[in-house]
Amino acid sequence: MLLAMDVGNTNITVGLFLDSELITMWRLAADRAQTWDEYGLQLVHLLEGDGHTPGDISCAAMASVVPPLNAVLSRAVQRYLNVNLKELRSNLRSLPAIRYDNPDALGTDRLVNALAGWEIYGRPQGRPVIVVDFGTATKLECVSAEGEYLGGCIAPGIGIATDALTRRTALLQRVELQRPRSVIGRNVVASLQSGILFGFVGLADGLVRRLAREIAPAGPQPVVVATGGLADLVAPESHTIELVDPHLTLQGIRRMYELNWADPVREA
Repeated sequence: MLLAMDVGNTNITVGLFLDSELITMWRLAADRAQTWDEYGLQLVHLLEGDGHTPGDISCAAMASVVPPLNAVLSRAVQRYLNVNLKELRSNLRSLPAIRYDNPDALGTDRLVNALAGWEIYGRPQGRPVIVVDFGTATKLECVSAEGEYLGGCIAPGIGIATDALTRRTALLQRVELQRPRSVIGRNVVASLQSGILFGFVGLADGLVRRLAREIAPAGPQPVVVATGGLADLVAPESHTIELVDPHLTLQGIRRMYELNWADPVREA
């Protein structure tokens, strides 16, 4: 089985794959103060809690945007699961072409989202893809119908924007992010919920429309798929998002690992 790790600024999402099937998933805090022993014991505990053992893991791969955690997690996986954790990088085999100005500066989390979005949703329909990731940052990735990574957009994430707003205003408090009854808020909580939710819906829809005009001015329109922790909240209000795939990043990690280390043609 493959252990896939998506290391973000807030959480570490861990998925366990049996071939192409995601059979279980866990979330850990992305805590730079934790030691590799602590992470290793957590992984063993989670595996055993789902009826698995460290010996069931035959390979592991990681896409990370937190470099200080990379060596810690690699040591934890090696020591406690007895496999090498492959760190995915943008210079590895992925999409058919990368049109980014500096591919080495492209975050692997963005690339694996683009790869999974195109392989799962774009290529089967012969359509371009826009992936919208509602994570710590809001990231949009564009892939042509032929599988060329074209670039994208990065905006503040919903959580970051909310934290900044409440920290810098004396009379506003943190609120639970949920859909208010109406766009017009009749109290502070409802007003914040409306502005945050519908504001980010407008941001996402506006960027998607602009990107779609550049990607396919005359051809098939892009498939728009959302992922990330807040995708389920935003997508129902959106006029452009067609699909939500909460496991898209993990699927991209799995596929990129296969392309580079588990592809029989490559290994031959």
